[in-house]
Amino acid sequence: MTPEERERLIDSLIDGEIDEADFLRIEAEMSVDPEVRALYYNRLKLDLLLQREARGGVDDSESGVAQVVAPAAAISPAAPVNILQRRLTGIFAVLAATVLGFVAWSVWNPESSRLGSPAGLAGKLEPTAAGFAILHGQSDAVWEGDPLATGSLVPSGPLRLLSGVAQIELFSGVRMVIEGDAQFVVQSAMLVQLDRGRARAQVPEAARGFRVQTRHGDLIDLGTEFAIDAGDEAARVEVLTGEVELHGQGAARQRVLEGDAWQLSEAGVSERSDSDSLQVIGPDAFERQLSSQQVDQRRRWQQRVASMREDDRLIAWYQTQQTSADGRQLPNLAQSDSQTAGAAAIVACQPSSDRWGQAGGALDLSRTGSRIRVDVPGEFGSLTMLCWVKIHSLDRLYNSLFLTDGHELQEPHWQIMNDGRLFFSVKKFDGSEGKRRRPDKYNFYSPPFWDASLSGQWIMLATTYDVQARRVSHYFNGEEIGSEAIPADYLVPRVTIGPASIGNWSEPMYRTDPQFVVRNLNGSLDEFVLYSSALSGSEIAELYRLGNPAR
Repeated sequence: MTPEERERLIDSLIDGEIDEADFLRIEAEMSVDPEVRALYYNRLKLDLLLQREARGGVDDSESGVAQVVAPAAAISPAAPVNILQRRLTGIFAVLAATVLGFVAWSVWNPESSRLGSPAGLAGKLEPTAAGFAILHGQSDAVWEGDPLATGSLVPSGPLRLLSGVAQIELFSGVRMVIEGDAQFVVQSAMLVQLDRGRARAQVPEAARGFRVQTRHGDLIDLGTEFAIDAGDEAARVEVLTGEVELHGQGAARQRVLEGDAWQLSEAGVSERSDSDSLQVIGPDAFERQLSSQQVDQRRRWQQRVASMREDDRLIAWYQTQQTSADGRQLPNLAQSDSQTAGAAAIVACQPSSDRWGQAGGALDLSRTGSRIRVDVPGEFGSLTMLCWVKIHSLDRLYNSLFLTDGHELQEPHWQIMNDGRLFFSVKKFDGSEGKRRRPDKYNFYSPPFWDASLSGQWIMLATTYDVQARRVSHYFNGEEIGSEAIPADYLVPRVTIGPASIGNWSEPMYRTDPQFVVRNLNGSLDEFVLYSSALSGSEIAELYRLGNPAR
C-alpha cells in the first residue's frame, strides 16, 4: 500500500465513507504498523479539533483523549469535514496531534512505554486460565453440577464424580484415573485432595514428591504407580511399582514397597489385613479403552450420517476424512433431490487428527492462505451453518468459519470475533445506497463463548438464519447461547452463496494486487454442514449428542 493510498483510506475512515473491503485493509495495516496507527490518530485528532472549532471552541469531554485512543473499529464516524481544510489547519493542531500520537503509541505499543508497570501490562495483555490439570478423558462420567468437557481445564474447588471414570493429567506429568463415586480437589500440580473414592496414579520421575491428601493422612510418592481407595474409616493403599511414603495424622511414617498393601486410619499407619486387590484401571489401559470406544462411536456416527444424507433440506455435508483419490477434494455427502453444492477443493491445508482421534482425519487451517473452496448455487429462504472445529487461538480480528467471496448482496458471512463471539450477517444494501447513511448489513453477535481454556478442544458451532421466524440464533456444543430478532429493514428473504471459503476469506480472488486480509481460522476443521432451513434447537442438540466423541 502506497503512502498516498494509506492517507486516502484513513481520510475515508474518518469521514465515514469507507467501504468494508477498504476498512479491512486499513485495519490490517494499523494492526501491524505503528507508524500507520500514529498517522491515523494524528488525523483523527485534527478532525476532532476542527469540529471543536466549528462549535465555537466549546470543549466536549466526550471528544477527548479517551475517545481518540479507542480502537478504530469502536469509533463512530465523525461528521464529514473538508479534507483540504484539515490539511491547512494551523501548527498548534499539529503539535497537539503529535502529543496525542505519543499517547496513542503508548496504548498500542505497551512494550515501548516505560510509564507503566511491565507486570501490570502483562496481566492486562496476556490471556490467563485457571487450573492445574486437564481432563484427559472420561467414560460414562456423571458429574455433580455442570458436566466437565474432555480436554478442558479441571476447575479449582471441590469436584464430585457421581459415577463413571475420568482421567486427569496434572501439569506435573502425573496421570490419575478416578472412579466414581468420588470427591476430590486438585489443589496444585503436585497435590490432590481425595476425600472419597478410588484412584490410580502413574507418577513420572519429574513429579517425585507428588502428594495425595486424605482425611486420615497423606501419601507421598517416591516415583511409582499406586492405587488408593479413600473411605470414611480408612484410606487403603496398594503400591504397584516403586514405593510411596505414608504419613499418618501423628508423627508416624511408613515406606511402602512394590506389592505391599497398607492403610491410613485414625489408628495411624498399618499393614492391611485384607487380601482384596484395589481393582482400579490404570491410565494406559483406560486410554486404550477410550480409543476403542471412540472407534465404535465414530462407526455409529457414520451410520447415522448415511441415514441423514437424503434430507431434502441438506445443501452440503463435508467430512474432512473423506477425500478424493488425490486427497485434494472433499465430496459433498448430501444426496437430496434439491439443488446442492459440488465437491470442495482443499487449498494449502495440512492433515491433523480429527475429533475421534484418527490421525489425518481433519484439516488444519492454521497456515496463512489455507482454505476449503466451495461453490453453492441457488437461493435459499433460511440457513443453518454447522461445523466441528478445534481452535488454537483467535489471533485475528475476524476468524473465518464460512465467508462468501466479496460479500455481495444477499450473501452470508459467518466468523468468530477475536473476543470469542460468533458473528453472522447477510448483506442487505449495496455501498451506494444512502452514501453509507446506514450500514449495508445487520451484524448478529453471540455472547462470548470462547476463551483460552478451550484452546485445542473440539467444539461444535452452529448458527441459524430463520426467515419465517425473523430470527438468528447461535449455538455452542448443542446449546443455544444467543438469539436475536432480524430487524424488518434487514430481512433478506432469499439468501445466495455462490463461490465461498470454509475457514478463510478469498478476497484475493477479485483483487489485482497480492495483498489480502488474514482471516484464516487458526485451528482445524473436522466437519461442515449446510442446511436450507433453520434447524430447531432440539435438532442441533441431537446432532451434537450423536457426533460428540466424548459423551
